[in-house]
Amino acid sequence: MTRQEKIMKIVASGFDGVKLSLRTTLKDIKRQSVYDQIMLRIGCNEFKWKMPKNVLQDIPSNLIEESVNCGCAVFYKVPEIIQSVNSGMYTVTPVDYVDILKNNRTADHFITTGSDYSIEDTEIDKYVIIKNNDFLFSEYDVSEWFSNMLMLTDKAETALIKWCRMHPVAKASSGIELEQLKNVLQDVFDGTTDFGIINDNTKIITKTTTSKDDSVLDLTDINAVEKMHFLSEFHYELIRRICNIYNLPFHTTAKSAQNLDSEIHNTDIFSQIISENRLECRQRAAKEITKVFGFGCSVDYSETYKKENAVIDDNASNINTYNNVNGETEVNNNE
Repeated sequence: MTRQEKIMKIVASGFDGVKLSLRTTLKDIKRQSVYDQIMLRIGCNEFKWKMPKNVLQDIPSNLIEESVNCGCAVFYKVPEIIQSVNSGMYTVTPVDYVDILKNNRTADHFITTGSDYSIEDTEIDKYVIIKNNDFLFSEYDVSEWFSNMLMLTDKAETALIKWCRMHPVAKASSGIELEQLKNVLQDVFDGTTDFGIINDNTKIITKTTTSKDDSVLDLTDINAVEKMHFLSEFHYELIRRICNIYNLPFHTTAKSAQNLDSEIHNTDIFSQIISENRLECRQRAAKEITKVFGFGCSVDYSETYKKENAVIDDNASNINTYNNVNGETEVNNNE
């Protein structure tokens, strides 16, 4: 290596260190946080708010939903007197009611917390309460459960894969055999070989051995394929369940037989009830924002949800028409 090459290598090493510090390493990634992010992205894009550009620049639609999904939030302009990075900007932050609750689960006063401040309702000039639903229930209780179950399913699959990769291991009957066994296991770990023989009196360490001799410990799982199939189906079933709750199209191929139209769409009404109440609460708040703040505000389903609702309405219309004409209650449909 020439002198100049050595200098360039030293210079480059400094930049490599900087680049490495800016990257997320694999060990820093937590599976649960990955699913939490996925759930958050889905949940915060069900509804879209329409307001003047300067307002949505302060608080985008998905961030409005992030706060409203907590159960109850408040729309307001952060007072200038508060020493905050968001002073003078429109925002939406979760509400925590204080004092005695009324029958409608609200109180005369509340406290809300922003990124670097906490204020009471008496400190805000004008505000509008936005409810996630009429019960003030949070959506994160639901998404957290599904996120946790998906994380546990991934952990189980990872453990099963490691279990499948294990080898039958020979028992060591002496210190010498123990050292020899360690060397063989290290060779297997390093990928040098898939098997090894310690001596003539000890069984082979191999992936394919079928020996039931007492000198060999069988660490593999003979039912691993069936268990992996179950975990894979359960993973998709979890996603299907969360999608059915929130009116998103997701159907697995777990059922190989023919499905009825009624079976495919038997959760449509259930999910629409949940979504429609949430939309109604937001639309009431949008009208109040228009009245209190004097600028146009509206909210509706996102384009993705509108498309799915149109499909549901069309399917329901076709089924009703078919039934009325033929006098039948079920319609067979190939999956």
